[in-house]
Amino acid sequence: MNRHTNGRRRVLTGLTTAAAALALTVAASTAALADPTGTPGQPPAGKTADQIYAAVGADAFAELTNNLTVHYNAQNPGPAHVLASYDAVNPVTGTAGENITTKPGCSVARPNGANAGITAITQNLHVDNDPAKPFCIDFVRASRAKGTAPAEQSLTFYAQSRDAVSYATVGNAYAPTTPLTTAQLKSIFECKVLDWSEVGGQAGAIHLYLPPASAATLTFFLQAIGTTLNNVTDGCNGLPTVFDQQQNDGRTLDGDPQGIAPYAVTKWAAQANQAPGIDDNRGGAVVGTVNTTTSPTTTTTLNGTTYLVLNPDFASGASASFGRLFFNVTRNDAPAELTDVFKAGGYLCQHQDELLVPFGNTPLGNDTSAARFCGQTS
Repeated sequence: MNRHTNGRRRVLTGLTTAAAALALTVAASTAALADPTGTPGQPPAGKTADQIYAAVGADAFAELTNNLTVHYNAQNPGPAHVLASYDAVNPVTGTAGENITTKPGCSVARPNGANAGITAITQNLHVDNDPAKPFCIDFVRASRAKGTAPAEQSLTFYAQSRDAVSYATVGNAYAPTTPLTTAQLKSIFECKVLDWSEVGGQAGAIHLYLPPASAATLTFFLQAIGTTLNNVTDGCNGLPTVFDQQQNDGRTLDGDPQGIAPYAVTKWAAQANQAPGIDDNRGGAVVGTVNTTTSPTTTTTLNGTTYLVLNPDFASGASASFGRLFFNVTRNDAPAELTDVFKAGGYLCQHQDELLVPFGNTPLGNDTSAARFCGQTS
């Protein structure tokens, strides 16, 4: 297969810059929408900027948050502010980085991933560029933990659920059927190993598919295998076997049996579950095992329906470095009405099974004496 003509081949020198009373069920009559209205990049109709809390950020649980907003906004009586969550890319065209209107008077470049979302909220953009008016972004979907950068100390991260990031290959792959090791993955993604036969697969060049640097799914995965974006850039720059890929979208591997890409396990499971508002974008991609044969997914039953979810055993033991948490992020001084959605005992935590399980997420539970619990702050 000749991938050299693929127009998405990466120029790696740019890589590093690059209701409460409502009974919630998956079969709810109101379907979750992509972006707040189903029309990409437009705010909720009939609402002023003062009536909207807007979210951007991670792709890995964008549809989950869309579904949360539908149920939260449908409460009776309705909340004073509605939640509006914008996908990481245009949900119709797949375009990245276009301007969106998060609220009337707010035009911002759509952040493609958690890293970009966190950068966007710390810019503190206001409606009509007027500091006396509301912020343009109120919370962020984050698929990584709080960092040490000074700007992030003004933010509160509320733990939501468990996820893991593994790698995906396409059916009839050149990759081996046995688990890849952490060391092998590091060598593959640093382009030190260039042929599948070097890691137990069939002979053929490894085609590396990389999400944008703004995607925390990529940066977390690289951390899990013991490398960095800089190392990937240094090792892979100029190779014709490295391609751009939208995170957690198996279709962007182009059905390439020689390809490999990072993939959020819960997003893959949610796509398989056909959770509300989410398309099956796996494109034949299958999530691989790491270090042991422990499957990244398992099944659980909720309200009589069986779902694929993250296997907690994959996110521990020999593959523990690949486990992570999802967070909802607000400013430290965010209004109580907003933080009440995400805090321990708040709206999301009260309904975590119904809101999380169909999207492949493993709930954290409400035991505040546990090491991890829903709504835990950092």
